[in-house]
Amino acid sequence: MVLSKAQFRETRERCGISQQMLASRAGVKVLSVKRWEKPGEAEAPADVQAWLERMLTQHVEAVEAALDAVDEMTETQGHAPSHVDLLYYRSQEHYDRYGRDKGDYAIVNARSREIAAILEAQGIEARFKYPEDDEAGFQRLANTR
Repeated sequence: MVLSKAQFRETRERCGISQQMLASRAGVKVLSVKRWEKPGEAEAPADVQAWLERMLTQHVEAVEAALDAVDEMTETQGHAPSHVDLLYYRSQEHYDRYGRDKGDYAIVNARSREIAAILEAQGIEARFKYPEDDEAGFQRLANTR
């Protein structure tokens, strides 16, 4: 499937992937990524589009898994939670220290933002938790140590 330029950019942004990150991944200059997103310019190569589509699939699966966990909490408690704590990282350093998997903190934060938007639409408050606010609590929430 070939993404339109608008879909390509929206997908990249939704997944938390910067133009610089995509350029590095694709082995091109940022200017190439900008051209892939600009009407009338070159199309992104098929392998880059396929990678971005895989990243979107991973993003959607992670968001759905988190929402499934909230649904399980609702079933167990007999009512929806009043709030849900979501992990959020201020920097790559914090993600490298506290995150569960290797990766880019911007991608993880994009997932948390999307989960928050969906929960808020359902009337459930989303609270972002940062490492420096409560390190012990953050570590429990991150399930890392």
